[in-house]
Amino acid sequence: MSWWRVKRPTLISYGAASHVGLVRSENQDAYGCFPDEESENLTERLFIVADGMGGHQGGKEASSMALKVVPEVFFSDEDVPVPQRLRSAFMEANKQIYQKAMTGEGFERMGTTCTAFAVSDNMIHIAHVGDTRAYRIEKNNIELLTSDHTLVEEMRKEGVLTEDEAKVHPRRNTLTRAMGVEPDLLVDVYEIGLLKPEHRYLLCSDGLSEVNTDELQHLVMQLAPQAASEKLIELANERGGHDNVTVLIVRVI
Repeated sequence: MSWWRVKRPTLISYGAASHVGLVRSENQDAYGCFPDEESENLTERLFIVADGMGGHQGGKEASSMALKVVPEVFFSDEDVPVPQRLRSAFMEANKQIYQKAMTGEGFERMGTTCTAFAVSDNMIHIAHVGDTRAYRIEKNNIELLTSDHTLVEEMRKEGVLTEDEAKVHPRRNTLTRAMGVEPDLLVDVYEIGLLKPEHRYLLCSDGLSEVNTDELQHLVMQLAPQAASEKLIELANERGGHDNVTVLIVRVI
């Protein structure tokens, strides 16, 4: 690290929960915080939510591999700029998952969505592929920070579907981009801005889609991160629990 570059630590609180839902037999979602500790001396944190796909065995393996490989690569050289580290981490995870799928052994067509939220020197970056989402939430506003990589979202952007039509389209969960499906991967990487005490950040799998944004905003702002995560999952299950659902909420202490 260059002598003039001094990183400032930030004390961050987070809460997270995951549930198999009421229909599926296995939870193929995965989430994590790295390093997994609360300390005033940490200058970098990485939060990840991944939603696996590809059969009973493959989806769980793919999301687990993403949660292992992405942090390993991201933290391997802190002198490399954060956007470059995030992109390299996603590319390496994609490579390893794809290679695993090519071995057969029940892992054919495996893959995973993945959204990573990185805090370094109080600056936020997000890397994203698939339809897991990241939101920024404050008292009077909620903002979707990621763009779903789905067939229906592409149709909506092209004007083929209205927003209301997209919400109920039968192929709304058909992905156009996912980690481990192809040998090459296009990764969205965003610089979001400074981490601020008045903001909350929500990462979630698409199992939370039955909970509307007004409810997301209210619960995330009113409850502590862990309580809000558990309440949001409860709401998703009350509305059918058709998919695995994972919620991770970040805030400054």
